[in-house]
Amino acid sequence: MESRGIPDPHGKAEIGVNGWLIGFSTIFYAIRIFVRISITKSLGLDDALAGIAYMLLVVQSGMDINAEFLGRDIQLGTASEEVKAGFFESLTVQTLVYFWTVAIVRFAILAFLPRIIRDRNISIISWAAALVILAQTMGAFLYRIFECDPISDITKSPTTKGLNCVDPNIHNSMMVAHGIVGVVIDAVLLILPIWMICTNMLWSKKMIQIILVFSVGLSAVVIGAVRVVIISKLDFSKATTYNIPSLGIWTNLESHIGLWCGCFPALQAVLRIGRFASNRFNVVSTASRNGNQSGRLTGSNGVNKVYGREGESRTAVDSESQCAIVLLEMDKLKMTTRDGDASIV
Repeated sequence: MESRGIPDPHGKAEIGVNGWLIGFSTIFYAIRIFVRISITKSLGLDDALAGIAYMLLVVQSGMDINAEFLGRDIQLGTASEEVKAGFFESLTVQTLVYFWTVAIVRFAILAFLPRIIRDRNISIISWAAALVILAQTMGAFLYRIFECDPISDITKSPTTKGLNCVDPNIHNSMMVAHGIVGVVIDAVLLILPIWMICTNMLWSKKMIQIILVFSVGLSAVVIGAVRVVIISKLDFSKATTYNIPSLGIWTNLESHIGLWCGCFPALQAVLRIGRFASNRFNVVSTASRNGNQSGRLTGSNGVNKVYGREGESRTAVDSESQCAIVLLEMDKLKMTTRDGDASIV
């Protein structure tokens, strides 16, 4: 490890990025839970897994910020041996936490897919992806723990004399392999929902909007690929405090954006409520201006009905699963049922 007497310029960026990531993840997950509890009343396994992932992400980013402060003291040459030991211990724990954080983010996305459509082929692919994620995570996690003999030496600096650990290059190869598998899995998680929507929905503006929402996951795939390149190019056994921030930024971006991708579909319900409320207001206003030629009544079974100009009745359903949310198109003054998008919230 080198000490150049000046702090790494990437350090401040790493702290700032982590702060923003924690803030955005908190907002997106809070809105997701609000939607699932108060609006769609469809809290599920994917929300629980996303909650675990969110907590791990906060821990991971918090440890990254703490490690940066420790690393800065080391770079300035003012760190005690205790601080140096704390820095490398923090890096080890961060790596172990990262393995499970990114895995649970991916599990949460897989658990979300049945909300879109229940299909046997999709289920098989999802279970296969889940098994690959579990095997990848367990393999990397156990490999990292047993890299040194005794195990406690994994928390020490790789330049410590007398360590009986695997060669740092082999360690980096393991991390590269973990990253490559992760990029492939992220690509599958990106393609699956888009494929499901394309094969089960009619082409429409709404369909394109939904696909664009899921396409945000493309950034996670690109970031994962960048992270793999960084791991393969940098030697983290030397100048550790200078190289780690570059990797840390991309690592945390990958994990947080993965969580956001799982939250974005649920956030559509908030926008839908705004549009639906606006449409209802327009309907009432139009009815008043036209001498109540069209109105809105509630049937005996509690289902809301909308009556058009010619007296035909139409049902406006806002079911628990939101599988049949109805919109009023004021240009045509008729009801059109939105297909497919209801199940993604």
